[in-house]
Amino acid sequence: MSDDALKLQPGGGVPDVWRECPDCGLLTTLPRMRPGFVAECPRCSKTLWRMRRTPFPFPITCGIAAVMFYAYTIVAPFLEISAYGRFQLARIETGPDQLRLQGFALLGLLVLGVTVIMPGIKLGLMLFTLLGLESRFVSARLLKLAFRWHERVGPWAMVDVYLLGFLVAYTRLTAIASVDLDTALYSLIGLMVMMAAAEAALDSEAVWRALDVAEQHSDERHHRPPAESDYAFEGPTTPGDLVGCHTCHLVNRADHGDRCRRCHGVLHTRKPNSVVRSWAYLVAAVALYVPANMYPVLHVTQLAKTQNFTIMGGIVELVDYGLWPLAILVFVASITIPLLKLLTLGYMLVQIQLRNGDHLLGRTRAFRVIDFIGRWSMIDVFMISILVALVRFGQFANIRTDIGAPAFASVVVLTMFAVIAFDPRLMWDAPRVEYLQTGTEADDAAAGVPA
Repeated sequence: MSDDALKLQPGGGVPDVWRECPDCGLLTTLPRMRPGFVAECPRCSKTLWRMRRTPFPFPITCGIAAVMFYAYTIVAPFLEISAYGRFQLARIETGPDQLRLQGFALLGLLVLGVTVIMPGIKLGLMLFTLLGLESRFVSARLLKLAFRWHERVGPWAMVDVYLLGFLVAYTRLTAIASVDLDTALYSLIGLMVMMAAAEAALDSEAVWRALDVAEQHSDERHHRPPAESDYAFEGPTTPGDLVGCHTCHLVNRADHGDRCRRCHGVLHTRKPNSVVRSWAYLVAAVALYVPANMYPVLHVTQLAKTQNFTIMGGIVELVDYGLWPLAILVFVASITIPLLKLLTLGYMLVQIQLRNGDHLLGRTRAFRVIDFIGRWSMIDVFMISILVALVRFGQFANIRTDIGAPAFASVVVLTMFAVIAFDPRLMWDAPRVEYLQTGTEADDAAAGVPA
């Protein structure tokens, strides 16, 4: 075994080292780990634990720095533009507010949520958990609840995507007005760097283990008797006895609907109604994909002349300006990625229902790709929010959004929900069992009981 990647070996072991791969469902045991080692699933190469060298001090330091950048980003001006003898100033919340004033309150709330609210919640939950562990003044159960939510809100904090949207908006703004970058922009860049550094250094497995130890010590201080699920077991008696936790990935001997003995999350053998929910989100996204690309997303008025732009029209405009790299970036993020997610996820759902076992490893890797790239389609939405926030000069120059923008944002959000609802382990189970069942039978089948 190399220092770069330790392949896990399927088999028995004590409960605390058992893991179920979240991508293929293989039960494995963690090897002896050292800082810098990576434990991977032997079947699909999913990273199960990347042991960090400084799992607590460095993320705390980066998190505190990120909070300072975050606070300054909220209160300071973001951009200033001047045109036709007029001046316009914007803060990070100005775009969402303008979207609300133009009649697109839900779109404005979405932009505000993923650029301001969710990053703040993510930072707060991470620091609350890590500092709570260091101080030992906070209940371990409360810290576990906070860290569970930290894992869930992570994909919805989109500061990095917002900065790419700003880059696209900046190229359009310079063609209309004189643009001055203000201090909050540099603070936002610092926030993105610190959040990325904290996320890269955070060792979730180490955090869960520390939380578990803290709770055990708390139980000992309060003389609480251990629950039956806390006792060790020699090994599984039937496949249905073992359930992997979706949150902390610990394997439990439990029934469907019980609580994980480590993080206290609700246990499911597979994500409930995964295929049905994924199809529902996917069909809704397909229905909105056509109007999102057909209807205009922007009305641009310049010197009393108004021009409508669809998503593709905006890409063509970037090409006309000679900005080929940005045009390619927007085309990939706004056209290619949503279409790729719709087609790939639809294909995987069909293969599950056909019980097809071909190309399982390739399909699993494809799922990881669409899971990672889905949020980057928000670039166009962020670009629109920045443009409507700044270009408000009446008949001289004015930019308003239109129905295509909320339709496109809905496609992005729905495809993200579809990926979250999708359980890739069903692809590996489908060749062996029938999933077109409901209730307990479907859950038993998903756990590996032969059909």
